[in-house]
Amino acid sequence: MSHIAFQYAEALFQLAHEEDRVESLHAHYQALSEGLDEDIRRFLRHPKIGKNDKKEILAQAVDDSLLRHFLFVLVDNVRIDLLDDCLHELTTIINNQNRVMDVTVHSQHALSSADLKTLQANIGKKHNRTVRLENVVDPSIIGGIRIEYEGHVLDQTINHYLHALKHNLTK
Repeated sequence: MSHIAFQYAEALFQLAHEEDRVESLHAHYQALSEGLDEDIRRFLRHPKIGKNDKKEILAQAVDDSLLRHFLFVLVDNVRIDLLDDCLHELTTIINNQNRVMDVTVHSQHALSSADLKTLQANIGKKHNRTVRLENVVDPSIIGGIRIEYEGHVLDQTINHYLHALKHNLTK
C-alpha cells in the first residue's frame, strides 16, 4: 500500500486513540467503505466537481464527526482516491496495536472446526498473537493447504509440489 495512505491512517488512528474511540471509528469507516457504490466514488474523484460540493455530500452522509473531518481532509488534499487504502492501513494499525493477525487458509474442502482451532492455536503460538482465521474453499487445490498472512505464503498444496517438481524436471 501507499506510504501516503499509511500516514493518513496513522494520523486518524492517533486522533481516535486520543478520544478512546478507535473501534467505533473503524466500524463507521468500514460501513462507509462498504456503502459507497461506484457512482458515488466517481463523484468524489471527479476533478470538475468542487471540493465544497463533495464535502456537502459527505457531511450529509457521515454522522461520525472525526471520520467526516478526515474525509474533508482527503477531499481538500485531493486524496479521496486513497479512501480504501487508508481503511486498509488503519485496519493494519489497529490489528498491530491489538496484536491480532488475519490469516487465510485455502483448502480443497472446508476444514473441520477442530483443524481450524489447532491451526489457529499453532500460528498464534508461533507469532505470539491472536489469530483470526478464514478458511477459503478452493476446488482447484488437489490436496493440502495454503496459508497466507501479512504478505507471507506457506504453500503446502499438492499443486505447488507438482509445479515445483515440473519446474525442476524441465531444467
